[in-house]
Amino acid sequence: MAFTFLKLFAVVAVMASTTEVGAQTKETFPDRPITVVVAYPAGQAVDSLARLIGEGLTKYLGQPIIIDNKAGAGGTIGSKYLIRMPPDGYTLGMNASGPLGIAPHLFKEANYDPRKDFTPIMAVAAVAQTLVVSSKSNIRSVADLIAAANAKPNSLNFGSPGNGSTSHLTQEMFKQVAGIKMQHVPYKGGSAALTDLLGGQIEVLFEAAPLVIPFINRGELRALAVSTANSIDTLPSVPTIASQGLSGFEAVGWMGVVGPANMDPVRVEILSKALKQTVSDPAIRAKLDSTGMLTIGGSPQEFSEFIKTEYTKWGDVIQKAGVKLEQ
Repeated sequence: MAFTFLKLFAVVAVMASTTEVGAQTKETFPDRPITVVVAYPAGQAVDSLARLIGEGLTKYLGQPIIIDNKAGAGGTIGSKYLIRMPPDGYTLGMNASGPLGIAPHLFKEANYDPRKDFTPIMAVAAVAQTLVVSSKSNIRSVADLIAAANAKPNSLNFGSPGNGSTSHLTQEMFKQVAGIKMQHVPYKGGSAALTDLLGGQIEVLFEAAPLVIPFINRGELRALAVSTANSIDTLPSVPTIASQGLSGFEAVGWMGVVGPANMDPVRVEILSKALKQTVSDPAIRAKLDSTGMLTIGGSPQEFSEFIKTEYTKWGDVIQKAGVKLEQ
């Protein structure tokens, strides 16, 4: 299912003089292994995606891809490491909405600007947030949830995998758009939040679709909505939040490939082409689809504009909600 991007209307003119430079660069780049920095631990979704995409890049660039995990501080450690690397295309990052859209607003030590300090190459994949309740709940729609919250403000508890997570901030944005009040209960990870939702300790949860789909299929959870602009293939009968009275609502966790600032545009184009071939490769696409991720794609320019809009969107949500992290 396609993910909506802010479309660009400017036409980028390419000077004829770059043709000769481009031809020379294509002959020499890449001529050695490329390192992809992952700002998350091994085994998490971003890491798994990086290794999968690395298979395609190896195939289409003809060079090995080395995954280098540098986790911690909401993804800011790996992000700060990347921006200190030479912008030669040999050190890239598989980054995500957390470090590029959220963390700089929450971590004082982040000390980078996602809009300026990286070279966007391609948005690769997104994960829909799914609004779920226990199957035992009387809440059966977004309208029911809003009505219940309005009837007793701050009486409903909503969980999240942690303070400042995409799940938490999606719920805060939902509260702001719907004009309701609910109580946030942060957990140390999504599994703990799911356990308490099933046990009745909390009433509502936004969580990544791949994590909750097994519980939905078993009839233990009821999906009220997905946070994407359109319905998703893995939950085709679940309506969007936007279609249930909150027009324009959209919030996803996303992942994409970036490099240090000021990369050679010709090398960016080579990498972008290889990434497009990778996400179009039937074998890799099948693996992506099996994870429940939504393939994005698009140009470096589109990804650049998207990072800017996401940075602004989540900054506004954080400011209005007064979200702060204990540091």
